[in-house]
Amino acid sequence: MRISFDEAGARVARWDLDAGPAPDAFRAAMRRVVGGVAVVATLRESRPWGMTVSAFTPVCMEPPTLLVCVNAATATAADIARDRKFSLNLLSEAQRGVSQRCAQQGASKYLDEDAIPAANLPPRIAMPVLQDSVATFDCDASEIRRIGTHVVVVGAIRAILAPQARRPLLYGQGGYLRSVTLDAATGALA
Repeated sequence: MRISFDEAGARVARWDLDAGPAPDAFRAAMRRVVGGVAVVATLRESRPWGMTVSAFTPVCMEPPTLLVCVNAATATAADIARDRKFSLNLLSEAQRGVSQRCAQQGASKYLDEDAIPAANLPPRIAMPVLQDSVATFDCDASEIRRIGTHVVVVGAIRAILAPQARRPLLYGQGGYLRSVTLDAATGALA
């Protein structure tokens, strides 16, 4: 909002966006949100497959649960519906290329070169873990609900992996943004 003055000297608000609930207006307003970037990873033909998402959030701490929104017409949504499992990989600045590749419509999103080999992961991890991620949440899909063009997936967190703190990949205003260094987590559980 910008404040300007009319001919009589009264203050008048000038909005950059003034619209009803139209999809284009909603998209324009939501582009102003700055947030982390994540890749939802599944197994497709027994290979790691990923899709970039920006709509994810924690739901509760007890039990540890998160929520992610996935376009219902994607291979990722089909994989989650079939296997009821996925991982959410919070990306670091080093993974900008992974984010871009996994965001391309119609492109192959196999992550063979980006995923840590299953043999190098703790045995409790079932889904792909991407190299250089800030954190990875291995989840069971406890609830899947279609809303409009997307499915809302509630993920019961089965395991969490996080290496030393890395600079997160951020996105807002239609582009990648410079991030900040996060302090190492304290009180983490092994």
